[in-house]
This record gives sequence, structure tokens and C-alpha cells, in this order.
Amino acid sequence: MNKIGIALCGVAGAILSGCFAAPQMRMNIPTDSTTYNGVTFKLHSIEKGDMGEPVEVIPNPSEGNLADLMVDTLPELEYRIGPLDQVQVVVWEHPELTSPMGQYQPAGQKVTTEGTLFYPYAGELKVAGLTAQELRKEITKRLSDKILNDPQVDVRVTGYNSRKAFVSGAVNRPGYVRFDEHPMTIPDVIAEVGGFNEKADPSFVQLRRGDKIYNIDYVRAFKENIPIERIIVKPGDQLFIPLKSEMERDRKVYVMGEVNRTSIVRMDNYLSLAEALTAAGGVNVMYASPSSIYVIRNTAKNKIDIYQLNAKNAMALALADRFEMNPRDIVYVDASGIATWNRLLGLITPTIQAVHTGSQAVYEIQLINNNGWR
Repeated sequence: MNKIGIALCGVAGAILSGCFAAPQMRMNIPTDSTTYNGVTFKLHSIEKGDMGEPVEVIPNPSEGNLADLMVDTLPELEYRIGPLDQVQVVVWEHPELTSPMGQYQPAGQKVTTEGTLFYPYAGELKVAGLTAQELRKEITKRLSDKILNDPQVDVRVTGYNSRKAFVSGAVNRPGYVRFDEHPMTIPDVIAEVGGFNEKADPSFVQLRRGDKIYNIDYVRAFKENIPIERIIVKPGDQLFIPLKSEMERDRKVYVMGEVNRTSIVRMDNYLSLAEALTAAGGVNVMYASPSSIYVIRNTAKNKIDIYQLNAKNAMALALADRFEMNPRDIVYVDASGIATWNRLLGLITPTIQAVHTGSQAVYEIQLINNNGWR
């Protein structure tokens, strides 16, 4: 073979060797557990019923335990008067004392911001913190000492303004919710402000009480019968309902590999592995390895769990609908061996054609050299 032929064969050999050294697009998965760069990777089998561990949450000193707020039974509350409440005092058979200001005081008197109330012949009373019955006894005593013999006094709270919680965010009527003598629970307060609006994300309701924040998954609570109706809202509490758009950044799952459409799947509430795969158009039946469907999860700071689904088993497919995804999980569908071979052939075929064309050219050049131009 002359120099031209040797050169062409050398080029072809180099190209072919490069093709065989090309990456085969397969994922290297540990058989059980391994450590890489200080991070532990552990393989789990969904087919064997390993449905995942909860993601480790780094404790937040300001985050409270929701169970601490739940009560066994709703208490019977006795309302205590506070600043700016409206109080009506009725002295039977003495209208001049019942409405000392006549038509200008139809619903009683307002407690001052200092928590005091002035009443004729009883003087200035410190009423903040008293119940209606305690205030009735105090007024009865003072009137008895000064002008009346055995006065018949009744006290009612006609305006509740001092005890309230604030609701903000994605509700229909954000603002203050005022309490009377009846206890109000989380569902009561949500109903009082008109419920969630269409942009609300009820899975991330936050209750702030003092220096603690309590996270409430409202949707999950109803699905799993978590008794949030046993959480009493207290005066000074703040309830915040975020917009869906505010939570979208972290509420998503990545689906990639041998699927029909690489996707970022948003989690509204519950999302299963089967739903995530369906949202990505399903697995690619031509190239996917049904036994190599993986969920990669950052479970903790130095731990990554990998959950494997063997979809060749019909029962395992049913488990995919029971496997709950966590935010920011990665679903990866590995390629089958035949898919790798087909792609390798796709890389080699143009090279083979080029070599064939080159060999034909060498042959024709040799003919010309041997026979000369005619």
C-alpha cells in the first residue's frame, strides 16, 4: 500500500478508536453504599418497599412544633375586657344611669387606651383584664356605697376590639379578626377572612406567635386528618398565606435522562414518581432501561439517597404511584444497553462511510498510477 493509503487508514483508525472511547451515557450507580468527596450515597429499592426517608430539616430555633399548639378539647373562655372594647352597663329601673349620655351612648362606653372606664357615681374604674361579671360586682359595690340600695346591675361587652389576630397574604379579606368569648381555631379564622383566594398556596400557611413560627400544610392536614381545628388562635397571633408563585422556586422536581421530554415538574401539593414521569411525557420506550429509573434525593447535608425502580415488574409500577416526591428531587431514567449501541453505531456510521469513500479513492489512484492516463 502506498503512502496515501497508509495515511487514510491511519486517520480512519484514529477516528474509530475515538468513537469506541466515547462516553456511553450510562449512570454509575452504587450497588449499596459508597462515599464520594465526603458525601455518602446509598441505594434503595422501591420494588422492595423502601419508599424513602424524610428529608433532614436543619432545626430552626424560631420554628415551633405544631403539635404543641393542639388542645384535646376547646376550652370555654371567659372574655376579659381590654382597651377600646365597648362596654354597656345596665342599672335596672334607673335609665339615667343606664344611659347617662342619652341617645349619644346607645351601645355603651368605650374603654380608654389605658384600660379605664368612667361611670357615674362609681368613678374611674380600671376595667382592663376584668370579666363582665367581675366588673358588674365592682360597679354594684360602688353604687351601693354611694347612692343606691341593692342596685340590680348588668354588664355586657358590646364591642370586641382589644383581642384580635392579623391575617395577611392570599386571602379574600386580609386584615384583623376580632375575638369574642368563643374560641377561634385556624379554620375559623381562615373562614372569617373569606377563605383562600385563587392565588393562595395553602400548603405553606405560617402562624407567628411571639418569637415562634409554626408551618401548617393546610391541604395535607385535611387529607391526612391532622386536627388543625384543635389549634386555637390567640390574640396577637399573625397568620400568613403565601402566593403560589412565591413558593414555586423550591416546589419542583427535575426529570431527565431517557424520557420523552426533559422537564421541571412543579409540585402543587402531593406528587408521586408516576406523576412526575407522566408530566415528562413518559419514558422513551426506544432507549430507556425500564429497570434503571432512579430518584436522587439530597436527604441531608452529607447524605444523598438514590431510589431505584425496576419498572419491568408490573407491581413495581404500582409502587411508583405511592412513592412521594420531595421538592428538588431528581428523576433520572438511564439508557438501555441497546440504546448505547445504537447511538455508538450512529457515531461510527459516518466514519465507516468516509473510510469506504477514501478506500475507493485510493484504489482508483492506484489504478491510475499502474496504468497511466489513457
